Amino acid sequence: MAVQFYHIQAWRWKCPSGEVDLIARRGQRLVFIEVKFRSPLSDAAAPGQKQRARIIRAAEDFAKRRRISPNLEWRFNLIQIGWPSKDVPWLLRHLPHAWDASAVKNRFWRP
Repeated sequence: MAVQFYHIQAWRWKCPSGEVDLIARRGQRLVFIEVKFRSPLSDAAAPGQKQRARIIRAAEDFAKRRRISPNLEWRFNLIQIGWPSKDVPWLLRHLPHAWDASAVKNRFWRP
């Protein structure tokens, strides 16, 4: 993320409602990133619906506590890290816009 000129806002953000592995900002974009380690790397390394809901609630909590403007674009990304085979030491897969929660921030955000 730093290579793409994102500024890291938080790492392993925890609150009673959930956790976000990495939160970064670039201009008017706020990105909440879930990082999954799996061996072997598979689609099972994606968060399920309940986990996505916890990540969204944690993102809302982060925005409220940090008084983040509701005008920012929110994005939920997924980074998968795995070892697909003995011949490949590791593989990193970045999935921008891994799921959509655009309606959520406007519904729950309060200054």
